[in-house]
Amino acid sequence: MPGPLTWMILLPVLTAAAAAAVDRRRESSIRVIGLTGTAMVFLLAAWVWARFASGTAGLQFAERVPWVPSVGIAYHLGVDGLSVSLVALTALLFPLALASAATQIRARVKGFVVTVLLLEAGMLGMFIAQDLVLFYVFWEGMLIPMYFLIGLWGGPGRAAAAIKFFLYTMAGSVLMLLAIVAVYLQGGRILGRATFDLPALLAHPLGISGGLGTALFLAFAVAFAIKMPVWPLHAWLPDAYAEAPPVVTVLLASLMAKAGAYGLLRFCLPLFPEAMRTFGPAASVLAVVSILYGGAVAWAHTDLRRLLAYGSMSHMGFILLGIFALNATAVQGSLIQMINHGISTGALFFIAGMLIERTARTRTDEYGGVAAVTPALAAATLIVTLSSLALPGTNGFVGEFLILLGTFQVRPAYAALATFGVVVAAAYLLAFVGRVFHGPARPDLASMADLRRGEVAVLAPLVAVIFWVGLFPHPLLARSEAAVRALLTRPPAASVQVGPASLRARAAR
Repeated sequence: MPGPLTWMILLPVLTAAAAAAVDRRRESSIRVIGLTGTAMVFLLAAWVWARFASGTAGLQFAERVPWVPSVGIAYHLGVDGLSVSLVALTALLFPLALASAATQIRARVKGFVVTVLLLEAGMLGMFIAQDLVLFYVFWEGMLIPMYFLIGLWGGPGRAAAAIKFFLYTMAGSVLMLLAIVAVYLQGGRILGRATFDLPALLAHPLGISGGLGTALFLAFAVAFAIKMPVWPLHAWLPDAYAEAPPVVTVLLASLMAKAGAYGLLRFCLPLFPEAMRTFGPAASVLAVVSILYGGAVAWAHTDLRRLLAYGSMSHMGFILLGIFALNATAVQGSLIQMINHGISTGALFFIAGMLIERTARTRTDEYGGVAAVTPALAAATLIVTLSSLALPGTNGFVGEFLILLGTFQVRPAYAALATFGVVVAAAYLLAFVGRVFHGPARPDLASMADLRRGEVAVLAPLVAVIFWVGLFPHPLLARSEAAVRALLTRPPAASVQVGPASLRARAAR
């Protein structure tokens, strides 16, 4: 009998099959089927999140079935404090994305809904997979649907943007696949049995250190850094975010970017702690550059989607900084900030889509005085903007405060520079709000519609989470605390050196 985690993957796939069986001309029915399926996934994810036992570091709701036992591949799923809230975030955003798509996606509706559902299955599977091969399958399962979502439903430059996105992420995927095979071979030597099972590999020191550890760490880290993205591996970002439909950009920025940060915590830190410490200063430099560079470019942009794209990159820099601080405060702050960034940045891209859908304008200087005719939209935008600026009382404050507090303990200079990034964020976000919603009103926007009921249904849950996490962060913190401490205090995987002599000694014993 499949468990709840298997059903989280199966439901989007079964819903996609049901939608694919409907005549393409029945667009309303297809949208309802898609929304129903994603809503069911959200209810299941919410149940798992509510039933998750806080204070426990191990896997919960685990399912394990041999898949290809001859080479040690298993269908192994589970959630812990690192993943359970990311699963809930993913399940929340997909029904909101499909609801928002009702006014934005008019062409090839059936194909769009089916592709989004397959993307959801891939993303959820990636967050809950506990086998390296299974993780890689779901990792690629995210890449392919996203390529088609950009390439088929994007703007005029969609083909080039989709190809650039595909090439960058595929290059990272190839590196990660090679590293997975190397970890598998090393694990087989140490454990005496072949397995891709991550908990089994982490249960014993694997001897991955020195040059081998550095090479494998870099292979994983580059793949994850491309997904986040981190400067200078971000060249695919501006075109993909600008050309993808706004509702697809929500999924790119809010969820796919988190896959990279999650991978650093799930794989790089436990498998290569020595390399994480060695490359900590360099990664912190890249984080600070991402924060300041992304913020500065966002400040200079008037294109709405590119502004938000670079702003998203800047905020992901904070998450990277916290991860490589390698202390419990900063790492937990990064985990919480993954959720916060997904909520706030997702809301900003939803709002961008609403503006573009009404006016067909993508430049902030083509707006002005919109608050006079759209007070509800202006109020929602202000709340989300203040969340992105980490105003106390909003969700953004909790994550950024913990990241900076933890980083100040180990790298105060980097933390100080990152703090300046908050000032830069205030500059570009408040400029965006000022240009669009305030200033001289444009007569041609006088009849612009305020929030519709469907749009209120999309933004209201996100605004509610902004204040809930900002005022009551304990439920999120409690679910991740034990897993973070276990991650940082477990025996290092690189604690033994393995060579021919040690292997002969092991065989002799």
